[in-house]
Amino acid sequence: MKAVVTGSSGFLGSAFAHALRQLEAEVVGIDLQAPTDELAIQADLSRAGEWMRAFEDADLVIHTAARVGEVGTRAQFRAQNVDTTANVIAACDRAGVGRLLHLSSIVVHGTAFPDPCPEDHPVQPTGNPYTDTKIASEHAVLAAHAAGRVRATVIRPGDVYGPGSQQWTVRAIEMMQSGTFALVDGNRGVLSPVFVRDLIAGGLAAAQSEAGVGQVFHITGGVGVPPRVFFGHYARMLGVRLRSVPPRVARVAAPLVAVASRAIGRDPILSGRTLEYVTHPGTYSIERANQVLGWRPTVSLADGMAETERWLRAEGRI
Repeated sequence: MKAVVTGSSGFLGSAFAHALRQLEAEVVGIDLQAPTDELAIQADLSRAGEWMRAFEDADLVIHTAARVGEVGTRAQFRAQNVDTTANVIAACDRAGVGRLLHLSSIVVHGTAFPDPCPEDHPVQPTGNPYTDTKIASEHAVLAAHAAGRVRATVIRPGDVYGPGSQQWTVRAIEMMQSGTFALVDGNRGVLSPVFVRDLIAGGLAAAQSEAGVGQVFHITGGVGVPPRVFFGHYARMLGVRLRSVPPRVARVAAPLVAVASRAIGRDPILSGRTLEYVTHPGTYSIERANQVLGWRPTVSLADGMAETERWLRAEGRI
C-alpha cells in the first residue's frame, strides 16, 4: 500500500507514518517543516504545487497538516487549515486516490452540546479561528465526498496526550514547572483525553473500513475527565500542587496576558481561546466508532499517564 501523510513532521502525522510503516506500507510524508526522512517532501500545502505529484498511485492519504492551538491570526488559520485542505482534496481528486482520512477535531461542536455529544449534533462556530476553520475544512471534505470527488472519512480526535504531545503533555509540564499553570474555577470543564496509540488505532480503523466511507467519527478515550484529575497526573509527576483561579479572573486576565506575552515575543500561556478548550461542558460519544468500526480505546488514563511519565523522564523533561 502507498500512503501519503500530510503534516508528517508533526505529532500525529509522524505517529501515523510510523504505524503505517509498521504495516509495511510505502509512506510519503509532506510537511511545511524540513524533511525528516528520504521520502519526505517539504512543501506549503496551502499553495498548489509539485507536491501534488506525490498523490499519484496513492491508496490512502491521511491529512493531519493543520495550524493548531491558540496562536495565530485568522488569515494564518484559514491558509493552513482551509486552503490546505482544499488543495489536498484537489490533489486526491486529480490522482484518483483510493481513500482520504481527514483529521478534524472535537472542538467543532463549540461550547454548548449534549453530554455525551453524538457526531450528528450540529457544529457550532465560536469566533475562535481554530474552531471555525476546522469546521470549514471538515465541511469541504464532506462536500467533496458527496460530490464524488473523493472517498473520504473524517475523524474528530479528542485531547490527544502521550509521548510527543505538545498541546496536552509537554506544554502542561512546562507551565507547571514555571509556575504559570492554574485550573479554572477549581475543576470547571470536562476534558476528553485519548492516548496517542488509541487515536492512531482508531484513525487507521476508520481509514480501512468500507462502512466508514463518508462518515464522521469521534475518536476519544470514551469518558469525560475532570481537569483536576487529568492534570493531577502531571502535578504528581512533578511533585507540585495544582492552583486554581476564579473564572471571572481568568476571563479578565486572559486578554491582558495574551497581549503581554506577544509583546515579549512569547506564545500566550492564557487566552480566551485556551479557556474555550479547557471549559467544555461535556464529553463526546464514541458509540458510532464502536458499532461501525469495531474500535474502542484500550489504554486507560492511568496506564497512558504511566507510559507518558516514562517518556518524559527518558527525554529529561522531568
